[in-house]
Amino acid sequence: MAQSKNVLKGSKILVKPSNDENLWEEPWNIYTNDDDKELVGQISFAGDKEKGTVPISVVIPDIHFRNRGFGTEALRLMTEWAFYHRNVFEIKTTAEHENSAYIMALQKAGFVYRGGTRHIENYSIIKQKTAWTGIYLIIGIVAGLIMGFLFNNAWAGLGVGIFIAVILGSSMDFKERKYRESVIGKKK
Repeated sequence: MAQSKNVLKGSKILVKPSNDENLWEEPWNIYTNDDDKELVGQISFAGDKEKGTVPISVVIPDIHFRNRGFGTEALRLMTEWAFYHRNVFEIKTTAEHENSAYIMALQKAGFVYRGGTRHIENYSIIKQKTAWTGIYLIIGIVAGLIMGFLFNNAWAGLGVGIFIAVILGSSMDFKERKYRESVIGKKK
C-alpha cells in the first residue's frame, strides 16, 4: 500500500487519513508521535457540508489519551489543512454541555461558542479574510524607493509604488471577497 501524502505532523501526534480517496468523509486516524505510534482516536469532516462550511468531530475513546492535548492539536492540524482549500471558510462542531474536556480543546484550538440549546453547544472557527493590500503596500514601498533612487527622485518613486500597490492590493481583496460571497452567500 502506498504511503499517504496527507500526513499531518504535530508536536505530539500524527494525523493520517484512513482513506486517501475520500479525505472529506472518511475518518483520519490520530497516532502518538513517538516510536510506538499508538492509535489515539479519530477526527473527521464527515457530515453535511454547506456553503463553505464543513463539520468536524473528534473521538478519543481511551481515557488514557484524554486531557493530554491530543484533541486540541488534532483540531488545529485539521483546521489548518482544511483552510488551505479555497472553498472552505468555516469549520463547525457541536459539543454536549457536560463535555468540558472537548469544549476546552475546542476553545484552545481557536473555536468560538456560537450558541446552542440547553444540552448542545455550537462552536466554529472562521477563516481569516485576506489582506492583500497590506502585502502589496510593503512591496510597493520597497519597489517605489528603489525606482526613486534609480531616477534620483525617491519621493516620486515612493508615490508611484504606493499608488500601484494600493490598486493591486485592493483589487485582489475585492476579488477574494466576491469569491467568498459566491460560495457562502452575501452577509448582511
